[in-house]
Amino acid sequence: MFRIFALTALFISQFAFSQQTAKDLFSQYRDALYQIQMIDKKSGNKSSIGSGFRINASGDIISNYHVISDFADYPDKYQIQYMDAQGNTGDLTLKNFDVINDLSLLSIDPANAKGIPFVLANTLPEQGATVYSLGNPHDLGMIVVPGTYNGLKKNSFYQRIHFTGSINPGMSGGPAVNHLGHIVGVNVATAGNQIGFLIPLSKIQALAEKNDVIEPSAFKQHLQSQLLDNQEIMIGKILSHQWQYTTLGETNIPEKLSDFISCWGGSNANDEDVKFLSVSNRCRIGEAVYLNGKLQTGEVEIEYEWLTSDSLNSLQFHNLLSNRIAFTRPGNQAGKNDVTNYRCQQDIVQNKHAVNMKTVLCARIYKDFPQIYDALFIAATNDKHTGSLISHFTLSGVSKASIQQFSEQFMDTISWQ
Repeated sequence: MFRIFALTALFISQFAFSQQTAKDLFSQYRDALYQIQMIDKKSGNKSSIGSGFRINASGDIISNYHVISDFADYPDKYQIQYMDAQGNTGDLTLKNFDVINDLSLLSIDPANAKGIPFVLANTLPEQGATVYSLGNPHDLGMIVVPGTYNGLKKNSFYQRIHFTGSINPGMSGGPAVNHLGHIVGVNVATAGNQIGFLIPLSKIQALAEKNDVIEPSAFKQHLQSQLLDNQEIMIGKILSHQWQYTTLGETNIPEKLSDFISCWGGSNANDEDVKFLSVSNRCRIGEAVYLNGKLQTGEVEIEYEWLTSDSLNSLQFHNLLSNRIAFTRPGNQAGKNDVTNYRCQQDIVQNKHAVNMKTVLCARIYKDFPQIYDALFIAATNDKHTGSLISHFTLSGVSKASIQQFSEQFMDTISWQ
C-alpha cells in the first residue's frame, strides 16, 4: 500500500512540476511566439496559419517551409504577416529556407521584436525527457503541450524527432523546448494518437547561421538547387548500398535497398474466388518533401508482384497482366499545374541474368524546375506463359542522370530461381 501511495505521489508531483514548467515557459517566452499568417493580397484575409518563434534580438524567426510555401510559389499574390501575443500584426520578410527539412527563416522589424528571444539548446535531450511543444492550434491562441522526447526516428532519410504529444494543425513551425526553455526542435507533423514529429536541432542551427538573403526572383532556383542536391545524396546512397535479395514466386528480387526504405508483403492466397495467385512486395521511403498542397516529392517507391495461374489460358493471362500494368500509378502526389504529362518509351530488353522483359519508362518534368523529373517504370517478364513478375518503381524529384542510373541497376537485379 505504501509503495502504491509513493508512486501515486511521485506521479502527482511530476505532473504538477510539468504544469508549472509549462506555465513558466509560456509566461517567459510568449512575446517571442507568433502566429504566422499567409495573407491573400486580393482579399486581404488570411488563407492559412502556422506558428513561429524568434531566436535573436535582430528579429530572425524560425517556422516551417510548408507554412509559407504559398508565398515562395507566388510572392506577388501573398504576403507573410505575424500576430503577436498582444494581437498586434505586421509584415514579415522571408530571408531563406530549407525545403528539404521543412524550415523557413523569416524576419520581423527589430523595433517590433519585444521580449526575450528563444535560445537554441546546445544538445538534444536524453530519451524519455519531457519536452514542451508550443504553437497555435486551430487558431485558438498559443498553448503549451508537454510530451516525451523519444530520440531521432529510426531508419529515416529525412531526420525527424519522435515526440509523444499532441501536435495539431496551426502548431506547425512552433518550437519544442526542454525544461530550460531552450529550443530542441520545431513542430512539423503528426501521425495521430499522440505521435508527433519535430525537426531536430542541427537543421535549425544550420538555417539560422545562414547570412545570405534569397530574393523572391531567386526562390525557384534556390528550390531547384536544394532538390537536386537532396536527390543526388538519396539516390547515391541507394545505389551504393549492398542490396539484399528475397524470393518472390519463381524470381529473385531485391528487397533491402537501403536502411531508410521499408518493405511489406501480401498475397491473395486466402481468396478462393480468384483464378490466379498474386504475391506482392512493396517498398517505399515513407517520407516526402513538401513543395505545395498538391505537390510532394523526394519519394522512392518500389513494387513487385508475382502473378501465376493454372486456370487461365495464355490470352486470359495476358489480359490480366495488361490490366495490372494499366492501373499502375506514380507514388507521389502532383497537380497538373506542377508537372507536365508523362512521356513514355517502350522496350523489349534482356537483362544480364537473361530475363526477358517488356518495359515502359515514363518521365514528367516539373514546370517550375526544368532539371527535376518524376520517373515511372513498369516491367513485366515474358519468359513464361502462365507466370510473370511485374516490377514498378517511382522516383520523384530526381535528375535525368539519376533516372538512367537507377533504371539500369534496377532491371539487372531480377533473376529466375
